[in-house]
Order: sequence, then C-alpha cells, then structure tokens
Amino acid sequence: MLTVIRSSLLLLGMIIATILYSLPCVIARLLPYRLCFRFISSWCAFNTFWARLVCGVRYEIQGLEKIPEQSCVIMSNHQSTWETLAFPGIFPTLTWVIKKELLALPFFGWGIGGTQPIALDRKAGKRALIELVKDGRKKLALGRFVLLFPEGTRMPFEKPGKLKAGGFLLATKAGVPVLPVAHDAGRLWPSKGFLKQAGTVRVIIGDCISSEGKSAEELRDEYAQWLTQARQTLADQQAAAENSN
Repeated sequence: MLTVIRSSLLLLGMIIATILYSLPCVIARLLPYRLCFRFISSWCAFNTFWARLVCGVRYEIQGLEKIPEQSCVIMSNHQSTWETLAFPGIFPTLTWVIKKELLALPFFGWGIGGTQPIALDRKAGKRALIELVKDGRKKLALGRFVLLFPEGTRMPFEKPGKLKAGGFLLATKAGVPVLPVAHDAGRLWPSKGFLKQAGTVRVIIGDCISSEGKSAEELRDEYAQWLTQARQTLADQQAAAENSN
C-alpha cells in the first residue's frame, strides 16, 4: 500500500511540474541554446529529485571520468522513464533522438521541443535514417552530444532488445566515437508498470568506442559485446548488494 501511495505522489508531482514548466520552456526558446537546455533540464532534475524523495529511487554512477570533452554519440540501453530524466544531469548538453509524435503532446512536447531534438518519423523507413545522419551530424558539429537508445523502445529489465544500426551509422559518418552506457533502472522503475521500488539504480559509463575505420555493423557489434558484459556486471553488483543485507 505504501508503494502505491509513493508511486501516486511521484506521478502527481511529475504532472504538476510538467504543467508549470510548459509555458516557461516555450519562452526559454528565445535564450541561447545552452541556457535554454539548462532550464529545460532543470525539469528533469526536479523529477529525479522527486523520485528520490518520495519513492527512494537513488542512483550511483561508475565511469564519470570517461565522458569525453569532444562531442560523441551516447548509446544506452532503454528500460524506463528514469534514464530520460536522469541523463541530462549526468552528461553535457544533449540532443535527444525522439519519436516525432512526442512533439505533439501537450505540455511535455512543448518543453522537449526547446531542446532542439532530432525528431524522426519511425514510419518513414530509410528517409528517417537519412534525416538522423543529416541532422545528427549538424548537432555533433555544434559540439553537442547526441543520445540514442538503439533498442528503439523501452524494454523489460530482464529482456534486452535488438540494437538498431542508425546511431552507429551516424557515428561512422560523423567520425565521432560512441560512448557506451548501461544501467538497471528497469529493476526499480519498470518499462510497463505503475509501481516504483526504492533502491539504487546503477549506471556504468564505459570507455569510448572509436568509429574510425569501422562499419556501422562492426561498431554495433562492439557495443553489443560491451553491453552484454556491462549487464552482467550490474547483475553481479546487485547480487552482491542483496547478499550483504
């Protein structure tokens, strides 16, 4: 019962924050991009704080020192809403790759539109891939980090998804490295489910994977191998934490 109450309070707080932020986020588009992004990402920061306060969802990061100074393509597994809220506070100025229809959502869409995301029509097929590479290269040239979830959608904690090649193609075409990221947020904040469990989300940031001289498929395979190892590390760490309690 307590978990239901806490999860309800989390949802209520997120809804109120989204409504209150929506108009200021639209106005913030008049500011220079970095200031606009900083303001909009403060909405994300509030929600991660609120999740920690009412639901006890904390997080710890391994490998912060591995984030490069130059722009890169960040690749992460996708399990929940948590990572979309937490990552803007972890990484430098981000450009999200999102579904185009998200921009049409009241309040939320108004806000995320101010971050100048790469909004793709998933039904466009090859044309969407061309747009990803074209727009992504522009964003990377501006010194931004492009964040992709190569699984394409949120996957259950226990079931990783198939990795799509688009983001890896962007990295090879732009000549930038891939920064690999893994987390276990779905263990506490499931992809489908209302209840959030108290605990610590673990995030692992790996060494950059060079795209030089590699095809998109080779780069994807290298990330997939790293992700498999990282998931096992996260599982081992969770098992060790449970055994110590």
